[in-house]
Amino acid sequence: MHQTSKTISEETLKETYGVEPMESEQTEQAGTSIDAQWIQQADLEELRQAALKLLEENQRLRQQVEEFKELAIRRAAELENFRRRVEKEKEQIVRYANEKLLLELLPFIDDLHRAVESGKQQQNFEAMIQGIELIYSKVMGILERLGVRPIETVGKQFDVELHEALMHVPHEAPEGQIVQEIQRGYMYGDKVLRHAKVITSAGKKSNDQPEQQDS
Repeated sequence: MHQTSKTISEETLKETYGVEPMESEQTEQAGTSIDAQWIQQADLEELRQAALKLLEENQRLRQQVEEFKELAIRRAAELENFRRRVEKEKEQIVRYANEKLLLELLPFIDDLHRAVESGKQQQNFEAMIQGIELIYSKVMGILERLGVRPIETVGKQFDVELHEALMHVPHEAPEGQIVQEIQRGYMYGDKVLRHAKVITSAGKKSNDQPEQQDS
């Protein structure tokens, strides 16, 4: 009786609605397929969101790279401008320093010129010499204030760092001692501005030595 009712119900379902009845296994498989499809769709959505975030991050990093490039270009330009400005300032310092020195020397050139002209007119050589000596003293005073001083020579022991020996001659002075100054040398602070050119002693003359010899 139960089997007949089931058959009628299935037949009635088919005749009335045109739907094939599903077995329980088929129903379970259909549910499983829907769940898998939903999971796949959820995974794709997560991947899409992750991809969008990566794209946004990539765009942000590209923008930062461009900003850093522009900053580096600006800094390089600023550094080049600074270098040029320093070089220009150095040139100006040297130029103005020379100008100041020349301005200080001009009065002594004027004095020297007047002394020479006066000597020509009066033919008083003694007065001219005194005038030149006065001018020389003034010039040396200026140089001393600037840190320039003459190198000591005669009576001093020869020093290759300060002196340049032009000749080495027999002399009563000990060997290596400076006996004559040919050209005065000068120091500028602790630096040799110009070496002194000198003649040094070779010691007492012996019978087989020439009177003088070049160094």
